[in-house]
Order: sequence, then C-alpha cells, then structure tokens
Amino acid sequence: MNKRTGFILFLVVATELIGFGLIIPVLPQLALKFETSSFMIGLLMASYSIAQFFSAPLLGYFSDKIGRKPVLLLSKFGTVLSYMLLAVSQSYTLFLMARLLDGFTGGNISVVRAYVADVTTEKDRPKGMAIIGISFGFGFIIGPAIGGLIYQNNLDHSLAALIAGGASLLAFIFTLLFLEEPKKHKEIKKKSSLIKGLMSLKNPSIQVVFAVYFIYMVVFSGFETSFAIFTSNLFLFTTKQNSWLFMYAGILALFIQGGITRFTPKNLQRTSYIGIAILAFSFLGLAITFRVWMLLGFIFFLSIGVAIMNTYLPSLLSSYIDKDKQGLVMGLYEGVGSLCRIIGPIMAFTIILEFPRHTYFLYAVLLIFGALLLSVGLKGKKTK
Repeated sequence: MNKRTGFILFLVVATELIGFGLIIPVLPQLALKFETSSFMIGLLMASYSIAQFFSAPLLGYFSDKIGRKPVLLLSKFGTVLSYMLLAVSQSYTLFLMARLLDGFTGGNISVVRAYVADVTTEKDRPKGMAIIGISFGFGFIIGPAIGGLIYQNNLDHSLAALIAGGASLLAFIFTLLFLEEPKKHKEIKKKSSLIKGLMSLKNPSIQVVFAVYFIYMVVFSGFETSFAIFTSNLFLFTTKQNSWLFMYAGILALFIQGGITRFTPKNLQRTSYIGIAILAFSFLGLAITFRVWMLLGFIFFLSIGVAIMNTYLPSLLSSYIDKDKQGLVMGLYEGVGSLCRIIGPIMAFTIILEFPRHTYFLYAVLLIFGALLLSVGLKGKKTK
C-alpha cells in the first residue's frame, strides 16, 4: 500500500472520529434543552450505533459488489450532510434524524478494512490495519481538543458541526480525486454474492473471532463511556482532570499504535491472545488501584492491549475470509461493534455507580474467557 493511499484512508477514518469527539460530549446537554425524557436522550445517544448496526453489513456488501471507492464516497457524503443538518437543527427530531443519517452512511471503517485487505499481503496486512488505529488515536485527541475550545468559550454547537462537516468534506474530496479502486478488487467484485458471503459465517474460525470481538467491544465500549464516573468516584477527578486523562490515553494509543506497525508477527492468533491477556491484566489492576500513578500505569498497559486488538484481530479475521467477501464480513464485524456500543454502556451504567471496582473485575473475567476462546477455538494462523 503506497503512502498516498494510506494517507487518504487515514483521513477518511480520522475525520469520522474528529466529528465524534466534537459532537458526542455535548449531545446529552443539547437534548436536555428540548425538555425530553431520559429514554429519548438515551435513544439520541444510541441512534448512531443502532443505524450503523443495520447499515455496516450492507455497505460492506455493496463495496464487494460495486467497488470500495464508490461506497466510501457515499459514506463520507452522507456524513457531510448529517453534520450540515445538525448545524441547523433546533429541535429534537432534527437532531435524531442527523444522527441516524450519519449512522446509516457511516459504516466506512469496515470498507476501509476491506480496502486494506485488497491492497496488502497477509504478511503486511497488520501494518495496513494499524492505520485505522492511528486514525482513532488522532481523532480522539483532535476532536475533544477542538471541542473543548469551542464549548469553553460558550460557542454554539453549530460551529462544532460545521467544523466536523468541513473535515469530512475534505476527506470526500481527497477520496474523489486521489483514491484509486484496488486493482485486485476490480477482478473479483463480479463474483460477490450476498448469500455466499453470509454462508462464510459458518466457518468456525470466523465465529470464534466474532465472539472474541463481541466480548472485547462490550468491555471497551462500557469502559470508555463510564471511565469518568470511575475516576470521579474513586479519585474525585473533576471534568477537566478527566479530559486530561482521556487526552493522555489518546496520545498513548497514537504512539503505541504507530510503534507496533514495525512488527510483523508470525502468528496472528497468538498476538491477539497476548493483546486480550494484557487487557485482562489491565482491568484487574484498575480494579485494585488506589494511587493516581498506578492508574496512569494501568492505562498505559490498557493502551497496549487496545492497540494490539484493534490491529491484529481484524487482520486475523481477514485471513479467514475469501477475497470477494471481505467487505460483507468486515461490515458484519463492524455491525457487531455497533451492537456492543449499545450493550456495553447499558451494562456498565447498571453496575458501575454502585460497584465501580467490581465492574472492572467483571471485565477482566470476560476478557479471560475471550482469551480462552482464542487459545482453544482457533488453529494458529501464521502470516504468509
């Protein structure tokens, strides 16, 4: 994969996360202005993930059928429209429509993963997949940083939406002008079949990877949405201190993700197993931590585990998928992630207010179970 392609794919994903970081922190406060119920606020927060759960597999399938580039363009254009709608929204209904539109057209991460699979060998694929992780880290740093400046100066949400839309428009233009359809995919897209793609889920190895990803994402999405409550309850952190903590985690993720691209593991299963084991260790540590320096240390290990999982687990999955089914299966993979972003926060908020430490013990147990699934459910997958 050449540098130009890598940069454009980075831009596609990073602008998605910058927009996320700009808008999500203030959605609950914006919804409260409309004097709506707690359920409706929760629906607004979950609307993006609900829409993406249904759309990501379809976008993945269509990327198999008609090409990666057209679907990426459609996805980014939908994101631009959603932010323009959000910028002018003055009612709950318009806010909800904007979030649903972004969710329905926002399944581009699965298409980016399929694109990477098209243009890399199995040996080099983890380096390509790492671009997505680096984009996440960059987006989670820049988005909240810009958002903090906007909201600190009491500026309207419309400015944040316009900045997010402008960033996505830039990614759309770069994709339109400079991204080429993968040559390998041009040769195979006519073979793509929805039924055959779904039948590939009968592969036991793919089922195991999906199960492990489900466990990982339930834990991670619950953690990222409730971590501020954990630190506020146990360390009395303020909102500002929590913001600095999230920035610390984002910077760590960015550098660690960039660092692991230098390594090409011989066994993707074993590497993923190490990643999930590090995560289990990190949550056990967080459950018993009582000093800020310990908290920072375990977040460091947590960032390593997340970087490994975000890079090598999709690479492992890709190695089990036929070339003409990459988009659909990666879309289903992303759909599972969207479902977990609904389940994870609900599970976390159900128990963390009363039992903050017990929540992280539970996460560690779930991850240990995931590690066992990886170790006994798969044959070692070596890079070719």
